[in-house]
Amino acid sequence: MERHKVVILGAGLSGLSTALHTGGDFLVLEREDRVGGLTRTEDLDGFLFNHTGHWLHLRDDRVRRLVADLLPGRLLTVSRRAKIYSHGVFTEYPFQANLHGLPPGVLRECLQGAVEAAMRRAASRRPPRLRTFLDYVRHHFGEGIARQFIVPYNTKLWGVPPEEVTAEWTQRFVPIPDISQVVDGALGLSREAMGYNATFLYPAEGGIESLPRAMAARLPRDQVLLNSAVTGIHAGDRFVEVGRDRIGYRHLVSTLPLPDLVARTADAPRAIRRAASRLRCSPLRYVNVGLAVERPLHGAHWVYLPEPRLPFYRVGCASNAAPSLAPPGRSSLYVELANDRDLPQRDLVNALASFLKEIGTITRDSEVLFAVFREHRHGYVIYDRHCARARASILAWYEARGIRSIGRYGAWTYNSMEDAILDGLNAAESIRGA
Repeated sequence: MERHKVVILGAGLSGLSTALHTGGDFLVLEREDRVGGLTRTEDLDGFLFNHTGHWLHLRDDRVRRLVADLLPGRLLTVSRRAKIYSHGVFTEYPFQANLHGLPPGVLRECLQGAVEAAMRRAASRRPPRLRTFLDYVRHHFGEGIARQFIVPYNTKLWGVPPEEVTAEWTQRFVPIPDISQVVDGALGLSREAMGYNATFLYPAEGGIESLPRAMAARLPRDQVLLNSAVTGIHAGDRFVEVGRDRIGYRHLVSTLPLPDLVARTADAPRAIRRAASRLRCSPLRYVNVGLAVERPLHGAHWVYLPEPRLPFYRVGCASNAAPSLAPPGRSSLYVELANDRDLPQRDLVNALASFLKEIGTITRDSEVLFAVFREHRHGYVIYDRHCARARASILAWYEARGIRSIGRYGAWTYNSMEDAILDGLNAAESIRGA
């Protein structure tokens, strides 16, 4: 039986980062015919598409240095242009800090609710226990902002109401302005770029797949095996199966979605399989669209769409940030479909065309050149009341057997591409220390 010090399952960013930082005797097993995972780029008639929005928000100096070294002189620095479209008007992101421009009745409802919530917080002697995401939103933003944006938007994204979701994931990804910022934003006195993604980096050419390709180019070719799906994992005896072959390991790093890791583990006990069955995730359903116009969405990089009347929750334009992603005079959209409904494809395309006419991006249907539907089983982890305990018990069981499960779906979390790279770096450091 072939043996290696480290076997890595998956050649996405987490797996490639692990390999880059581990060095020595490792083997990467990737089921697809090329590296990248969800950071691959698809070419449709000269339009380059990622799996929806993939922007590099880098905060860690180690990752900044690594990415700059991998793509020297090949990165664009982009200042975010993100909008919300509701009630027939565009407002700035984040909604809760940029209420100016909304219809007077909506603005009044949102501002009054925010002030009442601030007064309740000030009068409270001890922080309340916020059990659900809905509790969290009402506590920090008030009823108006919850009803007008955060609740309907996230219901479309997850496909479940916010009452079913905890607030575990929110600290980094939901900007919380203080009441003075809310008031200034309502009066149009502030255009502060709040949130973790106010600026981002992106490859000037080739789409986001340029990054994993550059990572793979630094690895020995014979240590990254493509078309090699792992069909079985034996945690006790420390080997994996790829077809009829067995490959032994001292350390195993998996980037498989956590439920898939459990399903492939022959000796996973019943309690771990039961925990895995409790992990929930909304799918990522989206449409790649080519347009015969040059600058859609009024130049925005992405637009949030909270209103239930629209069967999509976000529309983004990567070519507004990196023009090389579309042919000259053309542009591309990624359209993320709502998970709280299921409509025929023709109805979705018609709804998209109507929306694009409504906002002035197109004037006739023929300017939509194509619409290609895509779906991934794993999109957004649903942090329900079972998630944290189930995830912790699974990860602990594997960790005790020399198996690290990392990455967005391997760790069953909500994070960025930078976090995926850091997961690999940290896994490699842990292995070297061991």
